[in-house]
Amino acid sequence: MHSSFRVPIAVVAFSTAVVFSFGCSTERGSVQEEIPLLATDFVEAVGQDYFMKQVWTMQQVEDILYMSGEGYPYIFALDDDLEIIRTIGDGGKGPGEFSEWPNSFYVTEDRIYGYDAGPNRIQVFTLEGEYLYSFRLDPKHKIWSHGLSVDKQGHVYVATIFPQEPHSLAKLDSSGTPSKTFGELLETSYSEMLNRQLNARLATLVNSEYLLTVGFTVPLVEKFSLDGELIQSSDLSDTPYFSEGMKRAKDRYSSNLEGPVPTISLVRCIAATSTRMYIVPVVTYPDNSVRANRLLELDLESLELLRTYSLFDHLGEPLRWVGSIEFVSEKELILFHNTDGIFYRYTLSD
Repeated sequence: MHSSFRVPIAVVAFSTAVVFSFGCSTERGSVQEEIPLLATDFVEAVGQDYFMKQVWTMQQVEDILYMSGEGYPYIFALDDDLEIIRTIGDGGKGPGEFSEWPNSFYVTEDRIYGYDAGPNRIQVFTLEGEYLYSFRLDPKHKIWSHGLSVDKQGHVYVATIFPQEPHSLAKLDSSGTPSKTFGELLETSYSEMLNRQLNARLATLVNSEYLLTVGFTVPLVEKFSLDGELIQSSDLSDTPYFSEGMKRAKDRYSSNLEGPVPTISLVRCIAATSTRMYIVPVVTYPDNSVRANRLLELDLESLELLRTYSLFDHLGEPLRWVGSIEFVSEKELILFHNTDGIFYRYTLSD
């Protein structure tokens, strides 16, 4: 079922009239204004029978939006109205089949690379969904959402979910053979036992020129060349969007040194355009509109924080748990909201 919704003038007025102020560290510049951003449209479901409980990965390639969701052992190809064009792969354990939903995939100009977590393999298809071949990853290269990218030469980049010392990123050839590891594990003030777990990264390829990464639990933004050399980094730990969560995590880890401790994730999902990077931080227990999910906008050249948006649905209610984001054009964003299982569209200002 597809539902379109035009935002009333009164709601638009709300979005321009209300601005939240949230102080940033003086080391990182002046106070950031939080700009309310209201959805301009929404879609409640994809197709007649495909209700999305959770969306792990979305990627726009030309005029097609590719998507994978929990419970569906294939990759969706959707048009602009989120109507299904085709599905890629099927359920099963054989060639071209996924043993569970592909929580990570990557689409190039002529190939679709889908990750099958069960057998830890990558399956390769044409854009029309024809199965081509697959290869298994090293057992230590298990990946999660935003953990897979492929450049124009067919090199595969993976960000591992539980990094092995001393790196958390790997470059593979087209057959899956590692050619380089990089992305040094970050030292933290948490217990040494947990350092490896705290170093998982989300990664995305920008213009097939460099790899952009963000830590799940250590909010360090990094640029790496395609040869794995660190180009630039920016630590967002001292911003109010992450400092509270880091303190809470540190307190929990320091008081539980003897047994397993749940990891507190600080970053939920990322997206990038040709000039900007966008991060959705995790907000654990939002209790009012000010604590709505935020969208942080960074300049790709400097990695400096430019603007912060507070995300609201079409009725002005705060979004609580964003699952995945993707830009369908340079200024138009589509977002999946886990709390109500709805896709929302947003348009960013210049």
